[in-house]
Order: sequence, then C-alpha cells, then structure tokens
Amino acid sequence: MTLSHRRPRRTAAAVALAVGAITALTACGGDEGRMAAAVSASTSGVIVTDASTDLGSIIIGWGEDHSDTEITTPRPDQLDARCYGSGDALAIDITAPHGWKIHASSGSQILAIENVDQGLARTDVDATNKYLDIAQSIDWSQPDEVDIAATADAPQGWNAPAGPARVYLSVHIDCTR
Repeated sequence: MTLSHRRPRRTAAAVALAVGAITALTACGGDEGRMAAAVSASTSGVIVTDASTDLGSIIIGWGEDHSDTEITTPRPDQLDARCYGSGDALAIDITAPHGWKIHASSGSQILAIENVDQGLARTDVDATNKYLDIAQSIDWSQPDEVDIAATADAPQGWNAPAGPARVYLSVHIDCTR
C-alpha cells in the first residue's frame, strides 16, 4: 500500500493553514496598520513642561522654548497615528508636524524618537519615571490605548544649541476598533 493518498490531504492542510495566516494578518491591519480611532492630549493630568498652560495640550518636542524647532503643541488632526496589532502586541507610530516621528510598543517605557527636519537620528529614549516606581510615564493599562506624559533627557547625540535639553511628549492614542 502506498502513502500517496495522504499527499493531497497534506497539501490541502498546508493551503488552509496559509490562507488562515493571511486572513489573520489582514484582519490585524497587515503591514500598513490602521489609523488610530482617536488622538488627544494625555489624560494623565501631568504637566510635562514648565508651562502650566500646556495642561490639556498635545506636547511633542525638546529644548526650552515653544517653537517649530523645539516644543510644539500640535492639534489632534495634525498627527498621523498608525496602530499595528492589538493587546500585548500593539505598536504605534506617530508622525507629527515639524519632522517628529515616535514609535511605541505595548508595555514598554522606551520610545523610539527622531526628527527628520532637524536631522535628529532615531534614538531610543527611556521614559521610565525615575522618581516614583509606581508612576508610569507611558501608561498601557487600557486595552489598545496608550497615554504618554513623559519628560526625559535628550539623547547624547542630539546637540541642543542651549546645552543639555529634555524631550517632552504628552499625547493619548486610542487604537480600539
């Protein structure tokens, strides 16, 4: 007795598995991700800059002054936030005015940040709250959402004209479907 009758079943099983994997990837948004359901200011109630007027604003930038090349306060409709995956596998890419690009991955307190307009290379920035362990600068506690209210030292490779600078980021991204 030959085993050739099993080959069609194996082939059919392999095809079904491949189709299932492709369908699952398509349902998750594929490589292109999906637009965030909503973008807003951080809901943490934390002021990340020295200016109390920034509370309730989206903040993206670095340095000391509010300007196009330092600390910016874009409107929600000026940000492009793309979501990839969901739950513990959620990743978010944010593109903001004036060349800012930010990448966040679920559960991590590390942000990959760059500014293409200013030639600031993509660098991992640790946003861990160094003063209070329980406080999370990047809050992943709500499913498919991230709330960022972070202030961190600027990467060493980024040379600010006024000397050592800080990176500021305050935004809430909702990736629920």
